[in-house]
Amino acid sequence: MTGDFQVPPAFVQALRQHQSYLLVSHVGLDGDHLGSMLALQQALTIMGKRVVAYLPESIPASLSRILYGLENTSAELPDEKFDAVVALECPTLGRMPKGFEPRKMAPLLLNFDHHQDNENYGDINWVLPEVAALGEMTFELIQHLDVPLDRSMATALYVAVLTDTGSFQYSRVTPATHRRLASMLQAGVATDEVSRSVYRNSTPNVLKLLGRMLNDLTVDERDGVCVAWAEITQKSLDEYSVRPEEIQFFVDELDRVEQADVVVLVREAPGGKIKASIRSRNHPINQVAAIFGGGGHSRAAGVTTDGKISEIRKALVDAVHTELTKLTKA
Repeated sequence: MTGDFQVPPAFVQALRQHQSYLLVSHVGLDGDHLGSMLALQQALTIMGKRVVAYLPESIPASLSRILYGLENTSAELPDEKFDAVVALECPTLGRMPKGFEPRKMAPLLLNFDHHQDNENYGDINWVLPEVAALGEMTFELIQHLDVPLDRSMATALYVAVLTDTGSFQYSRVTPATHRRLASMLQAGVATDEVSRSVYRNSTPNVLKLLGRMLNDLTVDERDGVCVAWAEITQKSLDEYSVRPEEIQFFVDELDRVEQADVVVLVREAPGGKIKASIRSRNHPINQVAAIFGGGGHSRAAGVTTDGKISEIRKALVDAVHTELTKLTKA
């Protein structure tokens, strides 16, 4: 797999011919859609377009310290119409922010994603599930728009690819991924500053909470399938004065368990919600997430649902065992 792909001419033309764009992404902020959104907003602005990046979620300091252009995003939905809505990394309309109805905001909807469960709901759909990060697609799109890559855009795209590939470790990282990264570095990305901010800038309380989680993790092995799981309650977050966005990397630490086929991190969220992150090493796991109304990539998926944390965790872990047992015995 070389990682080369074509940018649809219709997608490029749609971004050239109109004058106003509203950018939106899925709920549950991550570095890939944030970096891609900022880079695309800056590129379209350079082209003379009017662009609003709708971002109703808080941004963790690990990202806000290093990304440019956040002051140009809007936490409030604009009370105006646009020529087009660009949906970045939204596999379904239901993953968009609460109350957001794209058809009321613009007559044209562009769907731009790399999730394999994308429902192709746009007027123009550009969906590449084999691509490691949306940041790679955004990089190629900006090249086709003939906008020179500056340090600001390059940093945003580098953060996008870095965070969605586990620091370039996942199997969908290709030679082309690294060629794109090389272009970003040539544009002036300070890789040491980015790495420090994203991965090595936690408060002592965040690390103490991580220690508690790792101390309490459970390894559940049945019929040759091993699942490592952990729970984080709202009480624990409050006790350590830790915000949810500060623990996004916890699932990666859980993924250190040597024999685990799958890791599951379940936490309580505001409003009585339960959020779960699921990571698999060798088998597709997004279908398990779909059972609970979630989704994602083949080996990295998420769930947001209602219920009690222990009950949701047990149901998730049981579903993982059931699915992987079927796959391994097939």
